[in-house]
Amino acid sequence: MKTLSKILLVSLTLILAACDSDSGLDTFTRSDGNLVGIIFREGVECLGEEAQPLAGDGGEVYVSLEGDDSNPGTEAAPLGTLAHAICNLSPDQTLNISPGVYHESIILGEFGNSSAPITIRAIPGSESRPVLEGDSMRTMGIALVESTNIIIENLEFRNYTDIGLLVLEGSDFTIKNNKFLSNGRASIDPDYDEEGFGVGVYGASNVLIEGNESADNGPNQERWENFVLGTGIDTFGNSDVVIRDNYIHGTTGGGILVEDSTDVLVENNRIEDNQLDANGDYWDGGIWVDGGANITLRGNIIKDHNGPGIVLSDEDVQYPNASTGYVVENNTINNNLVGMFIWNWGMCPAEESIIRLTDNDLEGNEEGEIWCTEWECGEGEACE
Repeated sequence: MKTLSKILLVSLTLILAACDSDSGLDTFTRSDGNLVGIIFREGVECLGEEAQPLAGDGGEVYVSLEGDDSNPGTEAAPLGTLAHAICNLSPDQTLNISPGVYHESIILGEFGNSSAPITIRAIPGSESRPVLEGDSMRTMGIALVESTNIIIENLEFRNYTDIGLLVLEGSDFTIKNNKFLSNGRASIDPDYDEEGFGVGVYGASNVLIEGNESADNGPNQERWENFVLGTGIDTFGNSDVVIRDNYIHGTTGGGILVEDSTDVLVENNRIEDNQLDANGDYWDGGIWVDGGANITLRGNIIKDHNGPGIVLSDEDVQYPNASTGYVVENNTINNNLVGMFIWNWGMCPAEESIIRLTDNDLEGNEEGEIWCTEWECGEGEACE
C-alpha cells in the first residue's frame, strides 16, 4: 500500500540532506536560523522580514517580462522578475502578473499576517495566463512556508520536478482558478518519495482549493515502473479545508489525497482518467481519505479509473481516536475498476459513525461497487 512519509511536518528544524554547493541544491532557512525540511533547486528564497516595500500603484504592484526590477512596479513601469516582485510584497498588496513565460522558482518563508491578504494573480481580463515554467529542472513554482493569508489565482504552473505549488504550515490560503500541468516528473526532495504533485498542502489551516485544473502531474515512466505514484492535489495534516470545483485528470497516480486531516469538505470536483495502478503493484484512488476526522465527500464525479473511485482507509490503525466521521454523499462514481475500496477498520461494513454512505450513484464499476477488507495489512496492524 501507498504510505506517505511526511518527515517535513515533524522535523522542521532538521537538516534532511547534506547539500553540496556544487549540486545546485539548497534548503530553506528560517529567520531563527533553523532549516526547514524542504530541498529545492534553482530557486530564490526570501523571508518576509527582509521584504523591501514596493511602491506600485497604491496596493497594486505590476510585473512583466518587459519590465525592470529597478522600476517602481506601477502599471506604466512594471518590475521585471517574479522573484523581486513576490519577495517584496506586503500585506494588502496585490501582484498583477502580465502574460508570458517566467522561468523562475520562489520560496517564501514567514510572509503575510492576518490583517490583510497578499494576492498573487494574473492581471484581470488577460487573454492568457502567466506561466511559471520549471523547465524540468526547478523544484517548485512557488513555495509558501509558515506564511499567512496568501491568495494565488489564475496562474499556470508547469514542468517543475517536484510540485507546482507547495504550502507548508501556516494558515489562510486561497488557491483558485490555476492550472497545474506536468509537474512532479523527477522529484528530488526525499520527503516526497519521488511521487510528484500538482499541488501539495501540508500542516496548514483554513485552506480553500477551488476551481483549479490539475493535469498530467506525477512521476515519469521510469519511476512508475518502480511502483511510484503521485497525486494531483496532495494534502496532509491540515484542518478546515475546502477542496471544491477542481478538474483533475491524467495524473500518474490519484486525484485528491486527504490524509490525517480534520474538518475537510471535498465537493463538486471532477476526477477522471487518472493512473491508479503502479505497474500492477498497488492501488491509488480517485479520492483517497486516510486518517483524520470529520471529512465529507459530496457531489464529486469520479470516473474511468483503473482502480477504486474512492478509497477510505485507516492505514495507521488510528480509530477510534481518528479515522472516523467520514460522510460520502451524492457522488457519481462510474466506470472504475471498483466504486469504493474500504479497509483496515477490522469490520465490514464499517459502523455508520465511522463511514456514512448516502445517495451515491455507483454504476458500471467493473469488479463491483464496494470492496471492503477488514484488515488489509494484517490483523490490527498498521501498513508500512
